[in-house]
Amino acid sequence: MKTQFLVAIALLGGQTGVPAAQYSLFSFDDHTIPFRHNLFVTLNQPVKYNGNPVVPRGPEGTPDAVRAQFYGSVVRVGSKWRMWYAAMAHAGVVGSRATGFHIAYAESDDGLKWRKPNLGLTEFNGNTNNNLVGLTPKLDYELMEPLASFVLYEPDERDASRRYKMLVYGRYYDRSDTGHRRPHATVYPYFSADGLRWQLARHAPKGPVFDETEAPFTTKHVFEIGGLYKFGGIYYVAGQQIWRDSWMPGGAPAGRTMMVHWSGDFIDWSQDSVFAFQRYGYRSVNENLEEAHEPAGVWNRGNVLLATYGLWHGAANFTSERRMDLGLLVSNDGLHFREPVPDFVFIPAGMDSEWDRHGLIHGQGYENVGDKTYIYYGTWDLSSDREAGGAIGVAMLPRDRFGSISTRLPGYGQFTTIPIAGRYDPRTLRLNVDGLGAQATLRVELIDSAGRPLAGYSGTDAAVVRESGLDVKVSWPRGGAVNRDYRLRIRFDGEEVHNIKFFAAYLGE
Repeated sequence: MKTQFLVAIALLGGQTGVPAAQYSLFSFDDHTIPFRHNLFVTLNQPVKYNGNPVVPRGPEGTPDAVRAQFYGSVVRVGSKWRMWYAAMAHAGVVGSRATGFHIAYAESDDGLKWRKPNLGLTEFNGNTNNNLVGLTPKLDYELMEPLASFVLYEPDERDASRRYKMLVYGRYYDRSDTGHRRPHATVYPYFSADGLRWQLARHAPKGPVFDETEAPFTTKHVFEIGGLYKFGGIYYVAGQQIWRDSWMPGGAPAGRTMMVHWSGDFIDWSQDSVFAFQRYGYRSVNENLEEAHEPAGVWNRGNVLLATYGLWHGAANFTSERRMDLGLLVSNDGLHFREPVPDFVFIPAGMDSEWDRHGLIHGQGYENVGDKTYIYYGTWDLSSDREAGGAIGVAMLPRDRFGSISTRLPGYGQFTTIPIAGRYDPRTLRLNVDGLGAQATLRVELIDSAGRPLAGYSGTDAAVVRESGLDVKVSWPRGGAVNRDYRLRIRFDGEEVHNIKFFAAYLGE
């Protein structure tokens, strides 16, 4: 049977990788910092860049004339910033005919001023003078079209033709389908040497349409990709599924539910999946006005994953009252995600008069640049029709200051970490902290896994930190090599202890 695809391309996203010797402890990660006394979490909202949108829609007749949509990725390779995004040329009807989506490419020297190069790879409006990437085999865009793009660059990949990796998410429809029937869905892997010319990793599809029997896995309804990542040597694809492809743990029907599939080689993917996250307070498909939209766009920080996702606020009035902000997630195993503070609005949608009004969408674009963290996001105006115009912007935080912990009541505060592998030399410890001074200090010591003090690192040899900064070095004058697992124990102290804000700590290179 001939089928029609509506596809989303998800390219493994985020940065090019985190050094294996780097270990990060974020204040809001209650897995790495589980034991706390008199401390509470405050999360921060990034500030939207005043030059937004950094990638606007193009003029009439260009591939992104209707939408430059950030179901995409930003990856920095050397001095060049690279972006893949979904370009919509004209409004269509999802599920019944082409909606005009293609994969577009942009690049930048600073992450703020972007250009759309003429790649000459894919025909559009009778010529190839555009910024669309090339796919082999070629797509019949009336049957199958790319919607979302997330990219992973692996420079250490031995096969140079596979250093960029991409997944295509496909929906199956019959030609006669009007869009009222739910489609089947799956993913397809692509490889590339340059991130511009992509080759299907599996055997070629039969004609212009992928055959269902070639799919790595198939769902009966929908599996909409929200992000991809590599963690612990395994590739993962995260996204949303709905009843009847997923359900609540007790078997009740579910609306937008985060599921994760996995692959060891990027080509063959698991049919089974993980129930990875459900929105705080969610009950069943019959109470689905507050859901998690296509979670999650992931930033791999070595031992921990940070992620954004859509805080979907549904409404009985489908077009005028709906809204979507972005929320924040964290994971320590790549399988299970949680909110540090339930329903916290990390990046709010704009007001009626603003370019990012009513609805935001996430991709995978996170970069630390000097003393700032850049977080890219897109727009989707939920107050109008589904094909409302979109563009891409960036929000900024002081470097890694997503959130902090501080004392809740008068008196000292303290936390103790999980055991940290001895290969992470404690003499490399740096802190991201604020509010320190002569009357507001952090006392840092090491204990072993069982709680016993380590010589040279505790008691009178504990380090005392009085300096604020994004990367403050901690020194133990008498501390030597530690050839065992250890825990960090940090005490908040002083007459002005309430001023202290601990954001993060780093070990390794």
